[in-house]
Amino acid sequence: MITDLHKKLKKSVSPIYLLVGTEDFLLQEAENTIVKAALQGEIDDFNFQTYDLKEVFLGDALEDAQTPSFFGGHKVIIIKSCTFLTAQKEKNVQDVEPLFDYIENPSPFTTVVFVAPYEKLDERKKVTKALKKLVELVECHPVEVNNLDSWIKDQFTGNVIITNDGVESLKLLVGNNLSILKLECEKLQLFIGDEGEVNAELVELMVAKTIEQNIFSLIEKIAARQTTEALKILHELLYVGEEPIKVVALLASQIRLLYEIKQLSGNGYSNNQIASSVGVSPGRVFYGQKQSNLFQANELKEAIKLIAKADYNMKTGQGDKVLILEMLILQMNK
Repeated sequence: MITDLHKKLKKSVSPIYLLVGTEDFLLQEAENTIVKAALQGEIDDFNFQTYDLKEVFLGDALEDAQTPSFFGGHKVIIIKSCTFLTAQKEKNVQDVEPLFDYIENPSPFTTVVFVAPYEKLDERKKVTKALKKLVELVECHPVEVNNLDSWIKDQFTGNVIITNDGVESLKLLVGNNLSILKLECEKLQLFIGDEGEVNAELVELMVAKTIEQNIFSLIEKIAARQTTEALKILHELLYVGEEPIKVVALLASQIRLLYEIKQLSGNGYSNNQIASSVGVSPGRVFYGQKQSNLFQANELKEAIKLIAKADYNMKTGQGDKVLILEMLILQMNK
C-alpha cells in the first residue's frame, strides 16, 4: 500500500517500480510520490519522461532509461499501459527481451516506473514473474471497506486525529471514493490546524451533503419512525431547489436497492457478489446492507408500491407535488 511506499522512500529510492491495480487515485499518488522522492522536486523535460505503450515501443523507453540526463543528475521514466504483463491482446506487440537484461542491470541514474492499471497480471508469463521478483511492487487496488477506516486515519498528520465516529460520518457522507475522501481530509486538517480532534459533529459541519446522501439520511429517519426529522430533511431538499419528482425517483432507486440487497444477502451472497449483481460498488452495498437491516422485506416491498403510486400521481397531475411527497413520507413512517 501507499503507506509502506512512503516509509521505504524515506530510506531510499529503488531503480524500478511496478504499480499494479485499478484504483486510479492510488496509482497517481504512488507515481507522484516516487517522482517527488527520486527528483527531489526538480522536474523538467530533461529528467522526466512518460511513455505510453499503446503508442510507442518498450525498447524506446528502455533506451531512454539508459541514456544520461542532458544536464546530469537523476531521471525518471514512467512506462504506462503495460498490457504485455497481462493476458490481454496488445495494441502494440512489445519485444520484452531487452527488459530482462535491464531489470538484471538497471541504470544507476534512472528510476523506471511501470504502471499496470489492471486487476491482475498474467502470472504465467516469464516477464511478469521476473518483474515481480526483481523490482519494487506497489499494490494499488481499491481499498477494502474493512481497511477504509485505517486509510482515513492515516490521512491526518501531526497532532491531528479523527475519532471513530468522525470516520463513520465521513464514510457516510463521502462513500469510498478515495479522491474525494482525500480532499475532505485535507480540508478538515486545514481547518483544525496543527493540533486537534476531528469528530462527527465537525465532519457534518464541514462536509457538504449530496442529494443522494440526504436521501440516505431521510430513509434512516423513516426507518426509525422519526417523522418530524424525516420531513425536516425533505423540506431542506425542497428549499434548496430539488424537484419533488427527482426526490421520488431517488427514493425509489434507494429503496429498490435495499430490497435487492436484503434478498441477495438472505440467499448467502457476499458483498462483492451483491455489488456485481446489482451494479453498484461494494462500499455502497456495505452501507446499504446496514440500512436494509432496519426494515423487514415486506416493509420495503410496501414502500416500493407507495413510491410508485406517488410517482404516478405526480406525473399525472393528481394533486400538489409537494403535498404528495409529504403524504408519501407520512405513509412510509407508519
